[in-house]
Amino acid sequence: MQFVLASSSARRVDLLRQAGYDFETRVSGFPEITLEDPKATVEANARGKALAVSEEERGVVLAADTVVYLPGSSRNERILGQAKGAEEVREMLGLLQGRAHEVYSGVAVAAAGYIAVRHAVTTVRMRGLGEEEIEAYAALGEGVGKAGGYAIQGRAGMFVEWIGGDYTNVVGLPMALTVRMLEARGVRWYS
Repeated sequence: MQFVLASSSARRVDLLRQAGYDFETRVSGFPEITLEDPKATVEANARGKALAVSEEERGVVLAADTVVYLPGSSRNERILGQAKGAEEVREMLGLLQGRAHEVYSGVAVAAAGYIAVRHAVTTVRMRGLGEEEIEAYAALGEGVGKAGGYAIQGRAGMFVEWIGGDYTNVVGLPMALTVRMLEARGVRWYS
């Protein structure tokens, strides 16, 4: 069964295509929000995107949202969304380097009045980075448009010294969770 991915994310498209899914993409137009809690943030955004597209599309709609959460003392706790430019990439890497952070993804599946929303969390620890290395990475442009300002599947993979959880969650779509949610609505990667 074919479904609609409510995203234009190249990473999500690649993960789903590599898994063997047949689908179309639609941009939801849902205005993303940031709440105090990272789980609530990604679930609300995934739900909003799925519902926005399911109003226009028949069948099953899959949507997702990913943020990076930097836990710590209350004044240092931050939700990092997508870096909008090189300056934000530098700032975010400066915060993340030498520390552990959590990557949250919300996943929503909607179809004919039905909606299921779940989330996944992966812990990532980055090694310490020097200013020159941060500057060189920011200049690449790879981290722009990525949650936390880095792409683990790209050159930033060499910054990661430990990961606990689903790697594909850090890329942008937790595939083990997504497969289970799609199967519950009759969408399989195999025939």
